[in-house]
Amino acid sequence: MAKRFLAVVVFLLLIHPSVALTASSKVRISVFNFGTVNMEASGLGTTVTNMLIGLLAEDPALAILDRKELESFLSMNDLQQNDQIDNVVNIGTRLALNVIVVGNVEKKGSMVLVQCKAIQIDQKKTILNAKVRAIGDTALNAEITKLAQQIRAAIMEQLAKGRNEDSGAFGGPAEITKRSGNRSIHLFWEAPPGAAVAGYELYRATLEAGPFSRISQVANTDYMDETVEKDTPYYYKVRAYNDRGIQSEFSPVAEARTAVTPNPPVILKAEGHERRMSLLWSPGPSSGDPLRLKGYRLYRAKSERGPYREVASLQTNNLGDVTATLDRLLKVSYLDQGLGDGEEYYYRVTAFNEKDLESDFSQSVKGATLPTVGAVSAEGGLIREIRLSWKPIDSHFIREYHIYRSASEKEVFARINEVDPPPSFDRKMEYIDRIALADLTRYYYRVSAVDDSETETLPSPVVSAVTRGKPPIPEAFKAVAGLVKKVELSWKASVTEDVEGYRLYGAKEKEGGELVLLKTFSGRQIDHYTDDSRGYNKLEDGATYRYRLTSFNRVDVESEPAPAVTARTKPRPERVSGLQGEGDKARAVPLHWSPNPEKDIAQYHLFRSLESGDFDRITKIRETTHLDQELKDNTLYRYRIQAEDADGLIGDFSEIISVRTKARPAMPTGVSGVVAEKKTVLTWKESPEPDIARYTVYEKKFFGMDKITTVSETRFSEAAPPKGKVKVYLITVTDRDGLESDPCPEISITGP
Repeated sequence: MAKRFLAVVVFLLLIHPSVALTASSKVRISVFNFGTVNMEASGLGTTVTNMLIGLLAEDPALAILDRKELESFLSMNDLQQNDQIDNVVNIGTRLALNVIVVGNVEKKGSMVLVQCKAIQIDQKKTILNAKVRAIGDTALNAEITKLAQQIRAAIMEQLAKGRNEDSGAFGGPAEITKRSGNRSIHLFWEAPPGAAVAGYELYRATLEAGPFSRISQVANTDYMDETVEKDTPYYYKVRAYNDRGIQSEFSPVAEARTAVTPNPPVILKAEGHERRMSLLWSPGPSSGDPLRLKGYRLYRAKSERGPYREVASLQTNNLGDVTATLDRLLKVSYLDQGLGDGEEYYYRVTAFNEKDLESDFSQSVKGATLPTVGAVSAEGGLIREIRLSWKPIDSHFIREYHIYRSASEKEVFARINEVDPPPSFDRKMEYIDRIALADLTRYYYRVSAVDDSETETLPSPVVSAVTRGKPPIPEAFKAVAGLVKKVELSWKASVTEDVEGYRLYGAKEKEGGELVLLKTFSGRQIDHYTDDSRGYNKLEDGATYRYRLTSFNRVDVESEPAPAVTARTKPRPERVSGLQGEGDKARAVPLHWSPNPEKDIAQYHLFRSLESGDFDRITKIRETTHLDQELKDNTLYRYRIQAEDADGLIGDFSEIISVRTKARPAMPTGVSGVVAEKKTVLTWKESPEPDIARYTVYEKKFFGMDKITTVSETRFSEAAPPKGKVKVYLITVTDRDGLESDPCPEISITGP
């Protein structure tokens, strides 16, 4: 038995990969036979190989693999020695080597050329690439000695890097647990916390103090030792290693031995539900175990080979029948919960007796939980709706499907609805989302299934779709300007069937702010409109109006607006400019003004007022001059004027001008009268006005004044009145325009 165990250990050492270069162990190295490049180098390959092996073996830090062991391994595994790095790494890994030296020899005349590489196995890289040239045997010995030193230096350099990169061993696996069987011992342990473990080395001894020998190297955290003797104690410890070959500390030593245990149960079936598995098994046949059966342990794994982890321990008090003994229960059921969706699981069951001795595993049984909803398709390009479809899950346990939606793949999905399953599984499921969708917006969806126990699967993969955008923008939107109190608008009728009509928005340009809705047009074929009022009010003259036009669809979604257009209504004529009037004219005012720039002026409206009175229109004329007559003397008149065009639009009033008519001459002053030589003689001062035409002499009568005569001089004489009679004289001044002054004060003359 000891020889068989030793053979197993040697074989495992040969076929399992070793650790990387570390400071705490020797570097395992092998030298492959150096090949020869030409016939002249025949025999030199073996010479160089033997020299390197001998020189490297002198270093106590290096452990050289025996050449016979190497050749035996290569022959048994049909492998060849060469310098191809993949082949070298494969062989080195299987032999648990750290470094392999390879190369070839070529001879040219008396010169020997040696090409050598040192390959680090765990890093799969060349750590030395050297060329040696030598003439003669003496020189070759010296060069190979140097080459061996270079190889050692390269290895030590990698060893130093390993020291810098790794500070040493990390914490080992947690305490080993074991389960003893009739012919095996099953060991379990926990991975070192926080460590990236590449594998585990398992050691065994027959004494607690050792010596321990490595019996296996595994990737999982369990091992079934089937090379054990009956009722013999064994001691185990485990250590981990990482991908750089750094080894952990050993776990605590665990003792185990074989024992008589119950026979394993027989699993009848595993039935999958949503995140749950219903399991049913029956007890195994009697094993001769004298102890009473106490319970069952259920184990689960993700693959048939394991590792299996205990998920439940069932005893009489949790099997639902406290009066029955376990060996009399024909069937035992258990519901394994908290599983993943659509996952395959493997189960095994063991039985254990009242001393907690556990049977071997039962045969494994596979079951699969119900999957998540598969590929969901989302159809977009629709008006504020998205259609989802998916293949239903083939299970009568499904009660409903939940629909989830999000505005972003990374945001939280909110449940928006529930859908009942279809009557048959071959019928596709469909759902149309119309809940508050926006236009031209991408929405993300997931679908989950819920079974009759209210357990919900994980959601399906995310799918997305984009709703249809807004209706098309109206084309060729135009406005005709220059019309009287209106704007003519036109556009091209849409050919898109989604368009239900149009909306016209407008505002007076100077008012600014948002445009307000003016008119809604129902009908895709409408293509024009005349804007001529705002309620009961007509459009203003000379005002600029701004417009926007949109289309809308059957769900009242509006398009983006067409480019805004503006139009100005026909303005009123400009204010008349250049109005002038001539003053100091006798009972008249000549007026003239500049013609308006508009080409369609029909007439001008002339208004007049006294200094403090209201304006009255006195005439309408086409010309730009007018003589206002029959006015009062020395009176201030005010004038203003408007222009009217051919469409009856009247402009603003011009500026007001004031013009005074000519005053009458002042009455004569310095008037005196005497009787001399039987004549009445009247004299007065000359009037200061420059345009005096004449003086008029009047006799005052009872009913007024009688004109006596007109004179151009400032003197008048006539026969004196009879004795004792009185004659009263009055004198006025008349200018060249015929304006006559008031009469001077009365002059009374009495006859002598």
